[in-house]
Amino acid sequence: MDIPRHLRILIQSLLVVSLLLGCSQTKIAEETNEFLKYEDKNNKFTISYPKDWTFDTMQKNVSVLFHSPKESEQDVYTENITVKAFALPAEAISPLENYKDGMIETIKKQTPGIEVLNSSNITINELPALQILLREKRDNVDLTHQMTVVFKGEMGYVLGFTCIDGELDKYASTIEKVTNSFKIL
Repeated sequence: MDIPRHLRILIQSLLVVSLLLGCSQTKIAEETNEFLKYEDKNNKFTISYPKDWTFDTMQKNVSVLFHSPKESEQDVYTENITVKAFALPAEAISPLENYKDGMIETIKKQTPGIEVLNSSNITINELPALQILLREKRDNVDLTHQMTVVFKGEMGYVLGFTCIDGELDKYASTIEKVTNSFKIL
């Protein structure tokens, strides 16, 4: 599928940035049992995250970054979840599935050495979403990334989860709860 150049550039930038972490503004955290609810009124979304995780809105290129606590002093990498909100260009009117191949191609071009393990269509709160599972080596650490892309109207969102390769199953329940808690306001 041939994606218009301006849309391809936008998607490239957003997907790569969400993999590499990032920043944003206006948030509210509210406690709900073992999870806290985070609300970003500027980017019009809410998401719940584990109560013992911290959030950071000062990173570049993401709306919010959630960090897991260190499990021990030997913990070399703390798992994280990012949310990146972005305005879609007026030309982005096709169903999400139409951009899948272009997104995967862009990820591979922008992040040499990254391996796409699989992709699947899912639904988050009645919205179609695309989930992409990736593996890469960064700073001599083998990582797994799970990216979930959701479009609604003029907005797009990338939810990213990153952990040490081989530990995705350990966090599967948490990732599912966080992902399924995502709502566009």
